[in-house]
Amino acid sequence: MGSLAFPSPVLPGKEAAPAEVGAKLAEHPGLQDFLANGTLSLVRVYQMTTPMGDVVTTYQEADSIERSFQSQIEDPSEVAQLLREHIKNAHGIDLAEASAPEGEQWLEYSEPGGPRHPGLGFSVPIQPGKTDLLRALSGETSGAQKEGWEALNRDLGVTLHRAYIIATPMGDFASVYFEAPDPAETNRQFAAHASEFATYFKSQAGEAFGIDFSDPLPPVTTVFEAVRTKETA
Repeated sequence: MGSLAFPSPVLPGKEAAPAEVGAKLAEHPGLQDFLANGTLSLVRVYQMTTPMGDVVTTYQEADSIERSFQSQIEDPSEVAQLLREHIKNAHGIDLAEASAPEGEQWLEYSEPGGPRHPGLGFSVPIQPGKTDLLRALSGETSGAQKEGWEALNRDLGVTLHRAYIIATPMGDFASVYFEAPDPAETNRQFAAHASEFATYFKSQAGEAFGIDFSDPLPPVTTVFEAVRTKETA
């Protein structure tokens, strides 16, 4: 099972489109066939307003991430056509001409065997020259600082935490996704957390993103969620 989170900036004036299309997709009778054809088991989509405009973050899990994107391009179904039209109109991306996003995962934490919880996803641009800082932080969270990283997530009630570096024509982005019983409250608790590791982690991530993580993130809205209940073709 693969996973990926990636950003899609929203064109000016199209801020309402992701939620509108998300509602149409959620009610479409062909949604389960679309998910099965793309081997997608979970798709969650979030929208956040930033100083550079609204940014949508999509988190997905699939048997094959490559096939999931290929299906979006080739699937002749009404759901796939609706999705392609939306991505072109709201994000200015023609899937027939665009390359699938390639993610380099730099954070991983999971509580094995636990239930799935609500999620929260966001994407931010990485400051020029700071991508390697995130790679170094990745090495620490899986190495010397692994105990502190795991303890922070447990303390916040986080059961799944993943982040990816995504190369885009606008520069490198980081897309972050986590699950917790109350993600908005977890966001607030993370901002206030004062443990030695949390303080260090926030300072390193803040330098990479140009963000002060002692303040909570702006509100994040869930605009779409789908779980596959049908077997793949």
